[in-house]
Amino acid sequence: MRISASYNYPNGEEHFLASVRAVRSVIDHISVVWQEISNAGEPITANARQALQAAVDEGLVDETISYAPDLSVTRRQNETTKRRLGLEAARSAGATHFLSLDTDEFYRPAEVEKARRLIAQEGWESTSVSSFLHVRRPVWRSPDLTRCCFITRIQPGTQIGVRDFPSPYVDPTRRMTARAETHYHFPVEAVAMYHMNLVRRDLAQKLRNSSTTDPAFLDEVASAIAAWLPGTPLDFPRKGALHFDYVQNEFNTYDPRDGQMARP
Repeated sequence: MRISASYNYPNGEEHFLASVRAVRSVIDHISVVWQEISNAGEPITANARQALQAAVDEGLVDETISYAPDLSVTRRQNETTKRRLGLEAARSAGATHFLSLDTDEFYRPAEVEKARRLIAQEGWESTSVSSFLHVRRPVWRSPDLTRCCFITRIQPGTQIGVRDFPSPYVDPTRRMTARAETHYHFPVEAVAMYHMNLVRRDLAQKLRNSSTTDPAFLDEVASAIAAWLPGTPLDFPRKGALHFDYVQNEFNTYDPRDGQMARP
């Protein structure tokens, strides 16, 4: 098994270096598809450019692919196109399996390594995982409804961004060709994705550039996060009440209390 992972890199640079460091030892090939201009038309920040260069300099990524978005189509269409570029890079690198990530997503390396062995042993052609989200700081964690397409076998007809997928609550831009009879959803205690989507130096920038373009919903999200107090439920729009546990910053990623991105 040779796994290629591809990062969709529009922002989230606070977490990118820590994320790629977490999986580098258990992934065979890593690409980054990045943009000078976001899908919302904003230029890349100096911090985002520096983090990407640091990943290259440290040998954390194997290739970078520049993508120029088509601002006449939806943000989701541009995001899907970027993920398809990552899949093609995996094919070119001779990978047998593929994993798509965002810059604020984390996996525990031991869990990925065990999952690799199980996938090879059981012959699963596609897999998915559940996720946890974090709010304000990486130490506040809650189970999330969102699931992620996980390690998937690359076959001649494999595509990403397909309509149908055996597991619910998976981002449509990363649903990969899969059949229910050869798909496996990992239990959360075996492997999960840890999402820092609500931990940002500039949350407003993240929301402005979201693939979700419903302004009323995004305003509700921003207001809910601003009003949240540790130790109380977060009434998250379209998700309901989320209950957060205090955990360690296990991935050594950006924490607003420290005010620093991940360092070498």
